[in-house]
Amino acid sequence: MTSADRKTRADIEDDLRKIAAEVFPNHDVELTSNTPLFNGGLSLNSTQMIELTLAFESYYDIELEPELLTVEHFATLGSLATMLEDQLNDDSYV
Repeated sequence: MTSADRKTRADIEDDLRKIAAEVFPNHDVELTSNTPLFNGGLSLNSTQMIELTLAFESYYDIELEPELLTVEHFATLGSLATMLEDQLNDDSYV
């Protein structure tokens, strides 16, 4: 990925908002960087976390290692975006 192709955290957060709106059309929650994905906010359950993961893996054409699928990375929209930014912009990952 060239520097021109690199996604910023803000870009990724915007992408995640769109993806979440498509995957969970009935969730009427404004998603900010600090929106919790589990307790409060979206209040995702484990099945919904998998749905969201599959959706953004498909969107970005990536497959995350299982060890990245942690509660810490999925705590908020911002923490998820930060983890994805690291993965998407890691030249050794592609």
